[in-house]
Amino acid sequence: MTRKTFLATMAGGVAAAAVPAQVKKQRVAMVGTGHRGSGTWGQDLLAGYSDYVEMVGLCDINHKRVEVAKRMIGTNAPTYTDLDRMLKETKPDLLIVTTRDSTHHEQIVRALEFGIDVLTEKPMTTDEVKCQQILDAEKRTGR
Repeated sequence: MTRKTFLATMAGGVAAAAVPAQVKKQRVAMVGTGHRGSGTWGQDLLAGYSDYVEMVGLCDINHKRVEVAKRMIGTNAPTYTDLDRMLKETKPDLLIVTTRDSTHHEQIVRALEFGIDVLTEKPMTTDEVKCQQILDAEKRTGR
């Protein structure tokens, strides 16, 4: 399987989660709007599945980068530099995590604590301590 096929399949999986008997758009937010977030996930997801997915928020610690990503993706979603604020205000069904690998666990755990499902880029995290934090949050929250 090629990388492009894999990414297209994953984007389809996100969209498919939003297609139960009645079509209700999946409310999706993203944290990390660098090349991978905006180009690989944001653009492709909305271009191919906008009937099933609504981008409700974009977050990045760099306010200029998140504004550029917003234009690049082609969304009117609000932008944030604070993850907790975005999660509180936008109430997404799913958070896509595309930050630096070493920080994935922080965003994953926060989203789970907010009761939000998470899709994260590979690797999920970078060591066993961070992995355990994610597993503990999953168990604690049931997400």
